[in-house]
Amino acid sequence: LPHAVYPFTEVVSQEREQQELKDTLLSLQPMVKEHPEESFLDFVSHYLGAAEALRILKATGYDALQLPIVTAAMAYDIIKKHPETQNCTENAGNEWRYATDGYGQLLVQLQRQAQADGVEFRLEHRLLSVEKSGADHLLAFSHHGEVQMQRARHVILAVPPTAMAGLNLDFPSAWSPFQYDSLPLFKGFLTFEKSWFECMGLTDKMLMSSNPLRKIYFKSDKYLLFYTDSQSALYWRDSVEQGEEIYLERVRRHLEEALPLNGKPLPPIQSHFYKHWPHGVEFYLEPEAKHPAALVHPSGIIACSDAYTSHCGW
Repeated sequence: LPHAVYPFTEVVSQEREQQELKDTLLSLQPMVKEHPEESFLDFVSHYLGAAEALRILKATGYDALQLPIVTAAMAYDIIKKHPETQNCTENAGNEWRYATDGYGQLLVQLQRQAQADGVEFRLEHRLLSVEKSGADHLLAFSHHGEVQMQRARHVILAVPPTAMAGLNLDFPSAWSPFQYDSLPLFKGFLTFEKSWFECMGLTDKMLMSSNPLRKIYFKSDKYLLFYTDSQSALYWRDSVEQGEEIYLERVRRHLEEALPLNGKPLPPIQSHFYKHWPHGVEFYLEPEAKHPAALVHPSGIIACSDAYTSHCGW
C-alpha cells in the first residue's frame, strides 16, 4: 500500500522542555535497577522531589505514566517504544511508517485473503453468552436487535478483558489468577479554512503541552489533532458531555495557551469531530508477572487479547 515516513517523531515544545526531559530521563536511567518495585512517579520523586517529578511526567504527554502500577522499568520501555517520546531515549533515530491513505484498504485485503482460505465473516454481531451443550458450545449473538444462536465445537474468544467480564463466563476468576484494568483515550480532530500553523513551523510536527491537550499533532495542511489518555481523556469526555459549545471553548482556550500565537486569537474552527474510548487501553495489573499469551476456561474455551502481551503488562 502507499506509505510514507511517520512524521511525528519530531517534537516541539516551549522553553526547551524536550531537551530538559531527555537530559533528565537519561541521567536517571542508570538508577532504575535500584528501584524495581517503585512506581515511575515515586522513582523520579525520589531524586527530584514530588512537584518536579509530576512536571517531568506530564512533559512526556502520557498521563498513564503517573499510575502506581507503572514501574520505572515499564515507563522507560513505554517511552522508548512510542514515536512521540522515543527521542528522549537511545531509540531517537528509529523510523516509523504509515499508510498514507489510511488502513481501511489493508483491512479489506486481509479479509479477502482470509475469505479465500475459507474463513466466513459475520459482521455486526455482539456475543451475549456462551453455554456448554454436550460436547459443543452454544453461543448467543445479538444481530440488528435479534438474538441468533450458533453451535460450535471449538471456541476462541479474541475480545478484551472488559468485554470478557460482560459475558457469563466468570472472568477473570475462572480463567486466570491475574486482575485487569483499562484506561480511557480521547482524540479530537479540528480543521481550519487556512493552514495557519504552517508559518509557525509546526507542519507535520507534534507539540507537547502540559495542559489537558497533552499531545497536539499538525498534519500537513489538513487538520490538527490532539490525543490524550487517562485523566486528560476523562476531562475531554466530561467537556463533551457538557455540550459542544463548552467543549470547543475549552479546546480553543487550551490551544491558545499552548501555541505561540503572540496574543492573537486562534483562527475559527471550520469543522471538528472526536472519539472517546472508555476502555482504550487494556492491561493486566501484575506488570512483573509472566502472563500466558492465551487463557483457557475449564470448559475448553480459549481467550486471547493484546492485553495479555508481555510488553510491560500493556
